[in-house]
Amino acid sequence: MVTSKLAEFICKTGFEDLSPASVEMAGLAILDWMGSAAAGSMHSPAQMMLGVVEELGGVPEATVLAGGQRTSCLNAALVNGSISHIIELDDVHRASIIHPAAAVIPAALAVAEKEHASGRDLITAVVVGYEVAIRVAEAITPSHYFYWHTTGTCGTFGAAAAASKILRLEADRANWALGNAGTQAAGLWEFIADGAMSKHLHPGKAAMNGLLAALLARRGFTGASRILEGERGFCRATASEIKFDRITSKLGGGNYKIEEISYKIHSSCRHTHPAIDMALDLSKKNRLTPDNVKSILVKTYKTALDITDNYTPDNPYAAKFSLPFCVSLAIKEGRVNPDLFTGQTLTDPVIRSLMERVDLEVDLELDSRYPELWPASLVIHTLSGEVLEGHIDCPRGDPENPVTSRELEEKFLTLASGPWGERGAEKAKEFCLNLKKIADVSSALPF
Repeated sequence: MVTSKLAEFICKTGFEDLSPASVEMAGLAILDWMGSAAAGSMHSPAQMMLGVVEELGGVPEATVLAGGQRTSCLNAALVNGSISHIIELDDVHRASIIHPAAAVIPAALAVAEKEHASGRDLITAVVVGYEVAIRVAEAITPSHYFYWHTTGTCGTFGAAAAASKILRLEADRANWALGNAGTQAAGLWEFIADGAMSKHLHPGKAAMNGLLAALLARRGFTGASRILEGERGFCRATASEIKFDRITSKLGGGNYKIEEISYKIHSSCRHTHPAIDMALDLSKKNRLTPDNVKSILVKTYKTALDITDNYTPDNPYAAKFSLPFCVSLAIKEGRVNPDLFTGQTLTDPVIRSLMERVDLEVDLELDSRYPELWPASLVIHTLSGEVLEGHIDCPRGDPENPVTSRELEEKFLTLASGPWGERGAEKAKEFCLNLKKIADVSSALPF
């Protein structure tokens, strides 16, 4: 049985089973997630979320990164998950098309604070949560992804797994937690038509609902035992093509999915990154300016255009899901950083003019390689008669095209120093990178 095998994996996996690479990657994943949460806390959706949680109140069990307040672990998971997904710089797993950190880590951290768990417990929970979320997502990708936002749906299972690990649930109760996580799993792509804030809500609710499922299971609240493989279970309800073997094959074999994570260096939808990388590279090598661009052709896989084929983004968040905008921004500014998604750049006449010269095309050969790879090709014709071409299978931050741990530390300090100050950001960095030495996460958290 698929669900029960996952429950057994959650129950049996300990810190001693993790490879040194997985332990290191967990610390970096938490660091990277926390940087996105810090930066996201300065945006209006975060303040709206925080305002609602403050009105609701709650026993002070866990920390809200948006303001340093303590509230119930469920409220903290909700806010911290939501704010970490606002600036579009949180990690992603390519083959499963999921942002695991935004759903898994907020649940794990909130319950670790509540239970006074150790840093090793938190690391183990994060690795286990990533494993479950990614494996479930791989089983239903890519057919699930057209309607369902995987981070919200499959992230709920990962959050439940991570929380179950911190709570030390036995296999039967971890199974119930997965069952009740699955019946709450949701997140639809319709938000993209409006550039709406719903996408921020998805990982927050995934973290909150997964944690709730685990807390209920600890008290004996039962859940569907076959929520994944059942005839009316999650997979059959949300995907037309299912690969159940992706969930159980080599489960617990020592090579953990967290080691396959991609880190983002551009503040936009990951599907825009291959073309952004090429636009930046070709522009720099050829000293390209917007005035010398005659036309730009982006060839890529179908899903990328399903999500980012938007020539008329009407707010800065929608612009993050506009491939024409992101490529044009890269050529004009030489970077695609959070501070560039503003009303000013959105209406910049140079960028708008460039967008009109961008053509998007599905390439069937590239499409056949997705989602194992996220490839794209770029062809730029210049007014001076040059033809500039580029191709990429793995954008910057993928395991095959990695960023260094030092680059991730610098990314974190850049994102976190604004809201927390340089000293606060340094303390948070040290917390994340020294987790395995921490006896009590709650007392050591630097907020």
